[in-house]
Amino acid sequence: MFRTISLRSFYCLVVLVSLCFTGSYAQQRFSAGPRIGLNLSNYWGNADDLRFKPGVNAGVFLSYSSLNHFGISADVLYSQRGAKYDTQVLKFTQRVNYLEIPVVARYYLTLNGDFRPNIFIGPSLGFKLNARRVNGEPNVNNINADNTSDFRDIDLGATGGFQLNWRTGKRQHFLIDARYTLGLSEVQTSLPNRWGARNNLQNSTISLSLGYAFGVGPEFRSRYSR
Repeated sequence: MFRTISLRSFYCLVVLVSLCFTGSYAQQRFSAGPRIGLNLSNYWGNADDLRFKPGVNAGVFLSYSSLNHFGISADVLYSQRGAKYDTQVLKFTQRVNYLEIPVVARYYLTLNGDFRPNIFIGPSLGFKLNARRVNGEPNVNNINADNTSDFRDIDLGATGGFQLNWRTGKRQHFLIDARYTLGLSEVQTSLPNRWGARNNLQNSTISLSLGYAFGVGPEFRSRYSR
């Protein structure tokens, strides 16, 4: 009788251990890859007669995901911003290009699996590369010209949004990222632009991008089953 109970206990223990290992998942902590997408940019504040302008964002990212709901990621992006100025007297497109470095904290809505959507928020730092007015009408008084000196060298902002994340292969994921970035500092220098002397102009950018993540480094065993 004791032998029968012992065998049953042993079998139960084997089944329990097997279930535990079946319910655990290998999870990639670090991943990196490229991303490219579309910006719709304008200015926030004293922005009368300014309209949204399309542009490109492209670069690379590095992401860390813990074995629970939390993670962090950083991007290095080329980001085209600016706005369209449109009045009955004058029209032009203002382009301002930045090297943008957002660092965000992420909250994953699922613990693991093939689909891991997440929301994120964090600071974004932009380093001005150049600026130029184009498509000026009428093209008089040097309206189409480089005006890099009209904008500050550094732009501090805050960004937030959501990301859809699908597993596509061994240690690979496809990403769809949507975010809004609001500048927290004045973009202009003391020199007024052709839209006139204004204060309180901050960057305002909606971004939609696609990315592809590749696992970096070892995988780790997660204790979570869902």
